[in-house]
Amino acid sequence: MFLKLHNILEESPFFNHIPSKKDETWRFSSLHNYLEKEYKKDFHHDKESSFSPKDRYWLHIQDGQLHKEDLPSSVHLKQHPLNYEVSHNPFACLSSNEAASPLELIVYEDLEISVYFSYSDKSFINSSLNIILKEGVKAKVYLHYSGGDESFISHTSQFQVQKNAQLFITQVQALSSGSALISQNSFHLQEKATLKSFCLLYSGEYLHNFVNADLHFKSDAEVSSILLSSQKQKQIFSCEIDHLADQSKSELISKQVIKDSSTCVFDANTRIQAGTHACEATQSSRALLLNESAQIHSKPHLEIYSDDLKASHGTTVGELDQEALSYLQSRGISADKAKEMLIGAFINELIQKSETLGFQERILELMGESQ
Repeated sequence: MFLKLHNILEESPFFNHIPSKKDETWRFSSLHNYLEKEYKKDFHHDKESSFSPKDRYWLHIQDGQLHKEDLPSSVHLKQHPLNYEVSHNPFACLSSNEAASPLELIVYEDLEISVYFSYSDKSFINSSLNIILKEGVKAKVYLHYSGGDESFISHTSQFQVQKNAQLFITQVQALSSGSALISQNSFHLQEKATLKSFCLLYSGEYLHNFVNADLHFKSDAEVSSILLSSQKQKQIFSCEIDHLADQSKSELISKQVIKDSSTCVFDANTRIQAGTHACEATQSSRALLLNESAQIHSKPHLEIYSDDLKASHGTTVGELDQEALSYLQSRGISADKAKEMLIGAFINELIQKSETLGFQERILELMGESQ
């Protein structure tokens, strides 16, 4: 059954507002173009999927429903309706309809796990995942999104990192070229919790990735992203970090490589709440434009209500170093190879810094395919 997205939204008891073209807040999104398309609403999948990755522990989630899993006894898996609201992504509330079964993982011991989200074509799809790390637990999580050609996808994740726990998360949005994705990731860090998050956006017609992080006493968050856009892609990376208690630290780094007539947006806000002391916050955005028609819109922002802190932000936009290109070509390297080497060096600097949380080989392989 095919329906326009307008009709699907009207049927939902959870959704009551669509931004008008005039007041639309989805910057550079052309959201209404997607609302007019027709999507499948009903899904029928073979529960005996042959999907079996090489990872030791993993989940396979097809169109928002759990298909297969291989988990240790130290992880408690539950399926239940969402019990929280996602203010920045109104489509996320639709994740509680019959097409999706929100999942919650409660992790009691150290863990390394991969979660694979796959989506059908020409469909309107919701998926969601909650992960709770119990006190002192260290977890490495790899999230991979694929498929969804000509689909509109809404995804929500919520991560609760309890006292002294450590979350290392890598996300790869490797969707089909005609897909549209709005993704919301919320991180709640308790006392002395640690977060290292890395996100790669490189495929899909329109990708909008939101990140929200709440930091408590002595918690530490490092959020990094790489956006590789080409043709007429629109990629938006938005981040809000809220320092709620003393001695919390945050570092936000984003790099964008933009070519053809594509557009990237970096929109970030770090808030230091009143009454906090000795907080540290940094923001950095660096864009590499490969064509005159490529566009970057960068908006780093600090919202400070305390005098006792260290904070900085900055953004740079540039092109490939012509002297470096000439030098490499003078050593017998072709122009295309020289450009590839310089772009690789620009990106790999961030990959090395973030360590891509144990999944570096996968990231480099995917980025090689996207060049």
